[in-house]
Amino acid sequence: MHLIIHSILSGIIAVTGIANVHAEEYGRLPQHHAAMFAGVGVEESKEAHNESGIALGLKYRLLFHPKWSIGADIEKLFGDGPDRSWVIAMPLSFYLTERWRLFLGPGYEISDNHDKYLTRSGLAYEFEMSGGWSLAPEIVIDFISGGTTTYVAGIAVGYGF
Repeated sequence: MHLIIHSILSGIIAVTGIANVHAEEYGRLPQHHAAMFAGVGVEESKEAHNESGIALGLKYRLLFHPKWSIGADIEKLFGDGPDRSWVIAMPLSFYLTERWRLFLGPGYEISDNHDKYLTRSGLAYEFEMSGGWSLAPEIVIDFISGGTTTYVAGIAVGYGF
């Protein structure tokens, strides 16, 4: 577990070190972006066992190229089942436009009953608000090892700097 968290943090620090960019090179996109996330979701297992609940989390993205960013997500999943968990992920985002963003990356689900690897994928559209703030509806799909898939739709409220 500590190795995974260390790897994610080391990756962010490494990208930060090589991402010595000036904001004017990237148009209106800020180099750093932090957000709070809230969503609702459904978890489906291959045994046809479904659970629903909410997800609350924090997100950070570092823009290192006009079309690419690397991020760190941490979310707590709350629901109707006994097996609620934390998700830590490090998605790589590709900007289709300044507002549309596709993301994909590795992650880890941590709960009382198990720890499992996952692949996080998703799509977001960012609405710019005044003062560097943004509002972004997101659709997230986590493909969890062992055949479980989690679908989450939510809103991220963020600040770019």
